[in-house]
Amino acid sequence: MNGLVTMFKKEILEIIRSKKLLILIILFGFISISSPIIAKLIPVLLKSLPETPGLVINLPTPTWKDAIDQLAKNLGQIGMVVIIFVFAGSIADEKVKRTLEMVLPKPIKRSAFILSKYFASIVAVKVIFILSMVVFYFYTFSLLGSFSILHFIWLSLFLLIYLILILSLSLFFSTISSSQIAAVGFTFLTEVVFAMIIVYFKKLAKYSPDYVLSHYQELMANGNVSDFLPGALIAILIILIFVGLSVQFFNRQEVER
Repeated sequence: MNGLVTMFKKEILEIIRSKKLLILIILFGFISISSPIIAKLIPVLLKSLPETPGLVINLPTPTWKDAIDQLAKNLGQIGMVVIIFVFAGSIADEKVKRTLEMVLPKPIKRSAFILSKYFASIVAVKVIFILSMVVFYFYTFSLLGSFSILHFIWLSLFLLIYLILILSLSLFFSTISSSQIAAVGFTFLTEVVFAMIIVYFKKLAKYSPDYVLSHYQELMANGNVSDFLPGALIAILIILIFVGLSVQFFNRQEVER
């Protein structure tokens, strides 16, 4: 495809120069290190609180399960929010600043421009995420004991698919929106819809991309991957659909000069 490789390299450099890569490193690094530490320290902090007459709190010894709890919650909350804000302006900001006019007149297809945004962003998130999960596993192992690495790899894969979905939604709404604020709002609204499926439509829960965020304990306990495949496959399908829609919408947009 005309210019795809060139634009991909440009986008990777842009991710580095705009400090998006640094933000991702800080985000996933913080989550991977803080999750087992918080799980380890919460009982200690609670024990240090002044005693209340008549109130007895029995605190179980923290385990790797507590670290997994922190990891899933942090990725589903902090991770999601940061990714949305980091990437929701990727295309919308270029419209506002009118930098598109310096790129598109060159022999670069519009589809190559959009796909390079997706590919570069996904590669950046995937690489940093994988490295952070390696750090999390060994750090949790050293602090709270061993757990199934195979089950954790599956959990990491499903969480990564979920984060890439959020990234793809952010880029799609950045494509069709005229500002970063609008793209952020639409992305959050779509995520709320996915979350509502879990809450209000129990029979459809397994098909929601958010399913892993509320049932990760089951995966870590028994490694039953089949329950998580529908949600993951739906997420991948949505990603592909929104990538295609981004290309279609962008091909029809007029670039202000």
